[in-house]
Amino acid sequence: MKITFLGTAAAEGIPSPFCGCATCHHAREHKGVNIRKRQSVLINRDLLVDLGPDIFASCAAQGISLIEVQYLLMTHSHLDHFDATNLRMRAKPFRIETELPEMTMVAGPSVLTKWELSGGRDQEAGIKRVPFLPGNQLQLPPYSIQSIAATHNSAIGDAMNYMISDGEVSILYASDTGMYADSVWDDFKGRRFDAVVMEATLGGRPSGREHLNFADHQLMLDKLRKLGAVTDRTVTIATHFSHQSIGPHEVTERILRGMGVTCAYDGMVVDISASS
Repeated sequence: MKITFLGTAAAEGIPSPFCGCATCHHAREHKGVNIRKRQSVLINRDLLVDLGPDIFASCAAQGISLIEVQYLLMTHSHLDHFDATNLRMRAKPFRIETELPEMTMVAGPSVLTKWELSGGRDQEAGIKRVPFLPGNQLQLPPYSIQSIAATHNSAIGDAMNYMISDGEVSILYASDTGMYADSVWDDFKGRRFDAVVMEATLGGRPSGREHLNFADHQLMLDKLRKLGAVTDRTVTIATHFSHQSIGPHEVTERILRGMGVTCAYDGMVVDISASS
């Protein structure tokens, strides 16, 4: 399973155009891996997780097309994760010479409501919607998908993380979320992940309710290890960083390396193989 990071930043991106903090200043000056667009990942060439405002710029910068995408998993309705206007760009008038496969869009009620309010139409965008809630399961061949309740966007309550398996490799995609509720941990019993992609939005800042800092990121991994869901062979990757919570990429990378965790950056590609 190949994971391509199209974006690795939280809501404002890095640098934020409205911020003069040290991290944003460093990113403008040094560019490269310090530039982070809003969070999204592409799995293989056919499964996209989240479709936010930077998806066009991310694909252009990385030389990636989304022509082969058959499945879209939405985590929640926040603007940095779902931009309905970009989904409407799949309509035929914007790609006259290109035929696309129908794209199955798996999303919670708040995302689908946002899509409706945008004026988006399923047939025009070439999508088939699948309403989904935390705790649901479905097959998107060759993938098996199970959603779990994220601790995020609590006023609405339909934010999801995903366990994704292609029959050989199994991963946990955990962004955006704070520490999981006690009831969620039962979902991991009997699971073993080859990779965990998990947010670290708050970096070195104090704990928060709906995002993880470095310490809570480590605590989540430790709990998964106790359940046997994470082993010494599991690839662990941190992503979804806020400019207000981390320093330059090399500093963040060094901190995470000390935790045994890989620091994601825009354009990073990771090939995950079965660990057992």
